[in-house]
Amino acid sequence: MRKSDPSNVSHIVVRGTNWVGDTVMTIPALRALRRIFPDARITMWVSAGLVPLTQSTGVPDEVISFDGTFGGPLTRPFRVRGDLSRGKFDMAVLFQNAFESAFTAWLARIPVRVGFPTDLRGPLLNVRVPLTQETRRKHQVFYYLAVTNHLEERILGKSDSSEPDCSVRIGPESLKRAGRILAENGLNPGRSFFCLCPGSVNSEAKRWPAENFAGLADLLIKRGAAVVFLGAPGEKVLVDGIIARMRGEAINLAGRTGMTDSLAVMNLSDMVISNDTGSAHLAVAAAACVLTIFGPTIPGATAPYGKRAHIIQGNAECAPCRNFRCPISNHPCMKSITPESVLASVDKIFDT
Repeated sequence: MRKSDPSNVSHIVVRGTNWVGDTVMTIPALRALRRIFPDARITMWVSAGLVPLTQSTGVPDEVISFDGTFGGPLTRPFRVRGDLSRGKFDMAVLFQNAFESAFTAWLARIPVRVGFPTDLRGPLLNVRVPLTQETRRKHQVFYYLAVTNHLEERILGKSDSSEPDCSVRIGPESLKRAGRILAENGLNPGRSFFCLCPGSVNSEAKRWPAENFAGLADLLIKRGAAVVFLGAPGEKVLVDGIIARMRGEAINLAGRTGMTDSLAVMNLSDMVISNDTGSAHLAVAAAACVLTIFGPTIPGATAPYGKRAHIIQGNAECAPCRNFRCPISNHPCMKSITPESVLASVDKIFDT
């Protein structure tokens, strides 16, 4: 095999992305890689928190993970290099668009290193994927697919053009476990329920107000549906505060379900209603119907992707913005979306 020849590789390592939403958007490209190299051993290289989601795709044969103990971008490459060197990989496919991933693959002396030549990492790659204006204009799902399309065209002389699917397979045991979790928290089997995801780890400005989530939950309960809140461990207090504002009762599973169980709960729900955060993308992965609430951000290329993904957009003169916390006391972009308007969107989705 020539130094930069990807046509005859047998062991591939794939550097995944660092966020839940981005990871979900790489799923079609990851499946494409398996299609292009059906007999290769594929190893994912991801942060520890993304291992369950990565494994749920059914693509990787094994996973190399790292956590906070591996240090930052200056020390982590030298820590991870050992794991990569021991893997004796023929090729590294870099979905993460960072200098660090290319530098680490280079340090590990992986012969074929594939990725976009951005972030000053071009000299470290020997299969450079062209980043065209067309790719930049498309949804981010196609950004990652551009990497695998480049490989497929180079090896097979063609690329697949089928509609990308970001969902994962949720096994029957996971669904049974999710059903038990719901039953243990008072939800009768077969009852209609909605999952609400009111958190947003990377931006408080993306959070629809707590009183609005409470109002929406009460409207759904008034119609006979149950309400289940999902979120990260640090969002339990946020959800407790929302439930305290409600007239009715709801189930708080924030911090009480891992990623696999959260996917299964979402899959069983009638709909997931979420802020613009990783939970909305997880709902797509779970093949659930999802309505994402956008205020300070524009859906664009990073919105949840799929036929069952829907959005509702707030309006304000100051939007869009990149503030972590809204500097205006009444948070106008999010306050412009009322519980009643979200419920109307829900009705419209179910009527189509």
